[in-house]
Amino acid sequence: MKHFLLLLISFTAGHLLAQLPDKTTYFDETTMRHLTLEKADFGNTKVTVRFAGDPGAMGTWVGNGVRKDKLLPFARIAGEGEDRGTFFMAEISESKVEIAYKEGQKEPQDAGINGTFKRASEAKLLQLAKKEFQAANDRLVGALKNATKTWAATDRAALSLWKDQWPDLRQKWLVVTMPPAPAEAKTDTRFPPTKPADPTAEHWFKMAQATARGYYFIEGMPDPKTGLGWDGEYDDLGGGHASLRVGRDGKLRVSLSSAREEGQEASTVDATAQPEQIKTGKGGELTAEFTFSDAEATVKNKPAKFKLTKMGRYLRIESEDAKPYVGNGWFDGIYRGAPVPQG
Repeated sequence: MKHFLLLLISFTAGHLLAQLPDKTTYFDETTMRHLTLEKADFGNTKVTVRFAGDPGAMGTWVGNGVRKDKLLPFARIAGEGEDRGTFFMAEISESKVEIAYKEGQKEPQDAGINGTFKRASEAKLLQLAKKEFQAANDRLVGALKNATKTWAATDRAALSLWKDQWPDLRQKWLVVTMPPAPAEAKTDTRFPPTKPADPTAEHWFKMAQATARGYYFIEGMPDPKTGLGWDGEYDDLGGGHASLRVGRDGKLRVSLSSAREEGQEASTVDATAQPEQIKTGKGGELTAEFTFSDAEATVKNKPAKFKLTKMGRYLRIESEDAKPYVGNGWFDGIYRGAPVPQG
């Protein structure tokens, strides 16, 4: 009988563990930290702690470990051959998670993740997410207002254009960062269509994070050494980079890259604008046009067309038919300039 009870308890614990949700979120109201536990590959549980900071800021600590009932020993995720550092122990219940150092370690290092996190309901998460997005959006509005006074006169055309492009740019970030929605069932035409679901807490958090990228970009100023010519290094609000050099032969050599997701291999374009494709307008505006196609690609795509416009110390990139060369990213947008590195 005793043996049977032990088997029953073991089965019940394993069954309950198997029934745990794939992702649960907890919140520490004192320090405004978020904790997420998420099922991962090979029986691991991924642990993500997002720290308090600017609204929409993405400062996080990420680790993993193998959960055993209510206990989860874990350490930071490290590269192959790297030291994982301090190990922590999470004690998990229905209502909270308590994180402390795993016992038996010499001089464990504080990662700022110890403490008690309480289970956050969907309603609570939605409230927090909407509040964070609103704070991020208010900061962006303030940054744009301030920029009309602080940006150099030669740069303000880029500011105006960036503001016009912002709604579409934020939507691009949502598409990249939000998981794809489940396929919709075919609507029965005999009945009214189903009302679309309201945006989730995750949607509003991602909106806040995209908006933080926006206000950081607007608040940042170009290096004073940045020139008004072509040569320089240019970055957009996240994952887009352009490197431009004019050679003695008058050709403009362009290297573009786009990597919008963390850990994603960058999509790159290396091309050259010929002297006759580089123009200077009456107001001193610089433009350059060129095409690009991948000669090594097994599937031949239509060549992509690019137009670059220098706007003060900023660079505008426009493209056409570039999707096959950029994956789930993009090249188009406004990029802040920096001088050519010395040495």
